[in-house]
Amino acid sequence: MLRITQTKNTLLDGATIAEQLYTTPKDCEDFFESIEKPTEVVAAPRSTFIRAGVLTTVRGSAYMEYGNTKVMAIVAPPRELVRSSARRVNMGVINCFVNFAAFASGELESVPEREKHLGSMLTKALEPLVCRNEFLNFQLDIRVLILDDDGCLLSTAINCCGVALIECGISTYDLITASTACIYRGYVFVNPSAKVEELLWQHRGGNALVGSSSTTNSNKDASIQEHGLLINASMDTFEQLAQCQQCGYLKPETYVRLLDYTLEINKSLRQLIRRVLTERVKEQHILDMRERAEERLEDERLATIIERLKQQGLHEFIQSNIREDPYTKK
Repeated sequence: MLRITQTKNTLLDGATIAEQLYTTPKDCEDFFESIEKPTEVVAAPRSTFIRAGVLTTVRGSAYMEYGNTKVMAIVAPPRELVRSSARRVNMGVINCFVNFAAFASGELESVPEREKHLGSMLTKALEPLVCRNEFLNFQLDIRVLILDDDGCLLSTAINCCGVALIECGISTYDLITASTACIYRGYVFVNPSAKVEELLWQHRGGNALVGSSSTTNSNKDASIQEHGLLINASMDTFEQLAQCQQCGYLKPETYVRLLDYTLEINKSLRQLIRRVLTERVKEQHILDMRERAEERLEDERLATIIERLKQQGLHEFIQSNIREDPYTKK
């Protein structure tokens, strides 16, 4: 029986496999056959849930579920750089920290390396988004907690951080959305799962196609057939790419095709995020109006007390508000 672990590789956006997972080429074939393969390419996002302002103790926070991938992002207000670490003074500094929950990773030994790599990729994606010229000599700390991973981890984290930045009130040039697509053995997987990403890494190691049934004498170059993964973060208003990460072997026309798929998914996610943020603004407006109404009632009550105090005098006002204890009266 195959043993699948949720250990990530620094070169891919998803999980990787443990060493010596496929003991024979037939194991690889059986594992590939067990994966559900798409009959047609549908450039649409997974079932998505996004919530802004999930934490009341911080100014900016967001939670996102992208299928079975669950991510939470926290953004703190900018704080002044420590003089010893102030290297760039002409632009604000963004620091992204990624942490896996204890129950979200299979192997703890590789967690620090994975967290460091994801934090670096996240920083590169968010730097073109934030107006860093507005907080000179300041740094912005963004923290991401991975609760569960079923593929598309980096793109989900980018989407979640974009919502958290807006919730925190940080100035941004646009809304950022990201998605993932890959190709393996001629199949295009949009929003690939962790299992598909594991196969991609095994293929990069040169073991996935060794001895496979698809290798024939007429197809001796099967070991170098197209296989790769593309992560695309875009800002649609300016038609710019904040980050585009690719690994594997892709032909130019295939690269363009996967890029078009991810851009289409990003547009759908953009509409969803705009709707979520709009609902958040309406919700906050209702809360503000309620607080103002309560403050107005409190002001009216205090005004009534002051007017009575002026009419009755201090002594009479105090006596009129004294309530006798029935037990003391007896």
